[in-house]
Order: sequence, then C-alpha cells, then structure tokens
Amino acid sequence: MDETFVQLVVDHQAALHAFVAALLPGHPEVKDVVQDANAAIWKKRGEFQIGTNFKAWIFSVAKFKVMALWRDQQRRKVWAMPEETLDQLVDEAVEGCFSGRDERHEVLLECLQQLRPEDRGLILRRYFEGQSLKEVAAQVGRKADNLKGSLHRIRMVLRACVSRKMNMRKVIP
Repeated sequence: MDETFVQLVVDHQAALHAFVAALLPGHPEVKDVVQDANAAIWKKRGEFQIGTNFKAWIFSVAKFKVMALWRDQQRRKVWAMPEETLDQLVDEAVEGCFSGRDERHEVLLECLQQLRPEDRGLILRRYFEGQSLKEVAAQVGRKADNLKGSLHRIRMVLRACVSRKMNMRKVIP
C-alpha cells in the first residue's frame, strides 16, 4: 500500500503545487502550504482507498491547508479577504482542476514550447518550480521590478496563445 501511495503522491506533485498556487497567486507561502499538505496527506494515508480519485482527495486536503492560512492571515489582518470570496476562489480552482483542465494544460504546454527559450525559462522557474521573484531575478542577473514586467508580458502572450488555441479546438470538430 505505502509503495503505491508514495507513487501517487510523487505523480501528483505538480498538480498539487499548481492547485495551491492557483489559490494563492503570488503568495510567498505556496511552497510551505504544499509541504504542509504533503505532511497531512502522508498522515492521512490510511484514509485513502486505492482506486478512488487521488487527485480529488489530495486537493481537498490542500484546500483545508490553504483555508487555514487564509484564516490565520485574516486574524492577523495580513491578507484580509471576505470568507465568501475565499470560498468562491476555492470552488473555481477545484472546478478548473477537474473540468477541461487536462486540455488547457496540454494547450499551455504547446504555448510554452513556442516561447523564446529565455522567456520559457523565466516562466518555468517562477511558476512551475515555484521560485520567488527575487530568486529568479538573482539567477538571471536582473532587477525584480524589471523581471516582474517581463513576466507579466510573457503571461499575456501565453494567455493569448492558450485562448487562440482553445478557440481553434472548439471550431474544429
């Protein structure tokens, strides 16, 4: 059981990180929340039944970790947001991860391949590896503010590419 469970955890790390990052866009504690979620997933491994939807199960564990962070930060007035907004954001992220996510993910990967190698490297470091803006800036020898603008531009290019390709897929039967 543990061997199969470990393989499931490893296979779903990218999805787990993407899910948490979607709920905490640009938040410095994404990695910490993913680690907390992994620790909770391991502790609760006896509750999971092999053959059921592992992705849905780990996302529900991660969702509670994210919501705990939000509640902590609201209490400390660090990052105040109405509870209804938080619930809606979680629902949208969960829905996005289960409906059409695989096709959009595939399209995103196609669009990433079309970027210049240096732009693709910036995006991969920042969003797929979860490095902070300062870390990436230091690695590429740029100022964080300049890098922030570049990342915004690259994200807009990716968004347009994904939108265009998704629309083309809808037209073609």
